[in-house]
Order: sequence, then structure tokens, then C-alpha cells
Amino acid sequence: MKPRTVYEKAVQDFTDIAQRLNERLQGASFAEFEMLMGLDDEALKRFGLPRPIVERALKEVYQTVVRYQEKSLDHK
Repeated sequence: MKPRTVYEKAVQDFTDIAQRLNERLQGASFAEFEMLMGLDDEALKRFGLPRPIVERALKEVYQTVVRYQEKSLDHK
């Protein structure tokens, strides 16, 4: 599936990174997640989106990857 918007591309990129950092993200708070994902000026430039939009993409990925991972661990 090809992303249609820059926002979707950001979500896809953050998801790919989060999945690679899978073990390190277990139980991470959003602040820790944000730090591990490397949200900095370089990331903002890469996507060309304002910081609030990039943070929204990060929150979406956090909910999808980290929270989903926690639910999966609870069911084991």
C-alpha cells in the first residue's frame, strides 16, 4: 500500500521504526517513545509537516504499536 499523503508517509515511517525497536518500546511512556523515535528538527524537515502534525502521527503510531504490543503481552 502506497501512502497518499505526507502524513500517511510519516505514520508509515514511524511505524516501521517502532516495529524495529519493538523490544525497547515495551512499556515505554509516550515521552520515552518520542525520544526513542528521534523526533527532532531533522524529522520535521524530512516530512515538511508542522510539529503538532508530526506529534499526532507519533501518537497514532504509539497507540497502534506500543499499546497493541502491551495488549498482546497481557493475553499470553
